[in-house]
Amino acid sequence: MKLEAQSVLGTPFGTARPVVGFKTNGVSLRERSDIGCVLLTATQAGVLPGVELPAGPGEIRAREGRTALWLSPRSWLIQCRIEEEGALTTRLNAAFPDKRAHAVSFTDALCWLEIFGVESQECLTEGGFVSLERGGLAVGHAKRTLVAGVPVMVVHERESVWIVGVERSRARYFADWLNENSHLPSFKRLA
Repeated sequence: MKLEAQSVLGTPFGTARPVVGFKTNGVSLRERSDIGCVLLTATQAGVLPGVELPAGPGEIRAREGRTALWLSPRSWLIQCRIEEEGALTTRLNAAFPDKRAHAVSFTDALCWLEIFGVESQECLTEGGFVSLERGGLAVGHAKRTLVAGVPVMVVHERESVWIVGVERSRARYFADWLNENSHLPSFKRLA
């Protein structure tokens, strides 16, 4: 018998697939199990991950299929293709044997969901504040926040496209909440 790894929402790793049962007008939801993730903690690492590390809160840097998300002045999430995660982690740790930088595979800890469509922002903000900035979270920025009482990493990738990192243990609840919440009358009034 050969076992095949599946994501928390039941899709094969390495694919971006619609979440089964999610149906609403104006919003679509896909699980992004094709996104690998490395947690990098460093006093200095420069561009060794293959992407410049952002220096300030909410900043994102992207280059050649990798995206660096700022977590704190000395920690970042590096998104990459799922098949690159192990090699990137190994390369980063080998470059810093003195442990000025430490990388750990983080794909098993987070489930990435892509919420897109004309009402995607309204769907997210029904569960909390995505940003207190005027005009909301700017495209090309990220924020750690609570949505539906769940700690998430929200990335405003493009206009009407959001990538949300949710702890693996809470991903099913979060997807179900999005589905249920998108049908509430208050959500429809916002459109």
